[in-house]
Amino acid sequence: MRWAVGDAPLGLGEMVAAIGNFDGVHRGHQQVIEAARSAASARGLPVGVVTFDPHPREFFRHDETPFHLADRAEKDRLIAALGVNRIIHVTFDDNLRCTNADEFVTSVLPALDVRALFGGADFAFGRGRGGDIDTINAIGANVGIAATAVPLLADANSAVISSTRIRAALQSGEPDLAAAMLGHHWAVTGVVEQGDQRGRTIGFPTANIPLGALLHPAFGVYAVQIFDAAEDGNFTLLGNGVANIGVRPTVEHRGVLCEAHLFDQQPDLYGRRLAICLHAFLRPERKFTGIDELTAQIAKDAREARAILPPVKQTA
Repeated sequence: MRWAVGDAPLGLGEMVAAIGNFDGVHRGHQQVIEAARSAASARGLPVGVVTFDPHPREFFRHDETPFHLADRAEKDRLIAALGVNRIIHVTFDDNLRCTNADEFVTSVLPALDVRALFGGADFAFGRGRGGDIDTINAIGANVGIAATAVPLLADANSAVISSTRIRAALQSGEPDLAAAMLGHHWAVTGVVEQGDQRGRTIGFPTANIPLGALLHPAFGVYAVQIFDAAEDGNFTLLGNGVANIGVRPTVEHRGVLCEAHLFDQQPDLYGRRLAICLHAFLRPERKFTGIDELTAQIAKDAREARAILPPVKQTA
């Protein structure tokens, strides 16, 4: 659900909530949400997540290159899978930007029915990021709101897990490192668009998904698993495959695309929402001398991907 400063209170009843941007819903985010879920269960209250849309970084830097680790539908799916009852997208606009820390605690949080709030130890809010968890407790005592800072989660090398580090891993062609921090494989999600069907003519039909506002990982070829991402939030594995992410330097430039080839089957995927989960980076994108060289390389990529990916169980 959406809510903006100036809207009427939600009136859904008290809840315990986790708050943050939660881009990618990585393991650190999961720890914050689990702390809220556990506290909500102990109190017999619903658990919610309060997040912001658009991302504040997007609001302040309109011309920045795409950086999102998940689109809204995928973000909601990942959060809901953690047992969350309510997901509230607070509109980040000039009204929220100008809301000071005191107003945020005494007006915004009560309007969202928050009674207990959990955030990462680095959570900051309010005009000029002037508030933190201690601020909520100092001001919230008068309106019956308490907050808890959840320690930041570090990896085995004592480095804090963050969306920034995950973006860097993907941009350097290390989807396995990104997956270790996310707790799940990173996916390109979106609706399959009609392409030029060139892949069909060379024996490798592809499902084409524009990346849009999603982060651009290292351009190149990946071993992938392809899922049907239904509107109800369920993922159904279609099978293994190979995907190129980039600008297709051998043929005409159509923007940044994920072109995924599904092994051993050719279902009609146009108009369907898919999740292309990256398992391994095979090689950088490059320009070929012609279609024959391109076709030979794709066949080689496919063999390598088949050797890497887990076997897919066949259904009767």
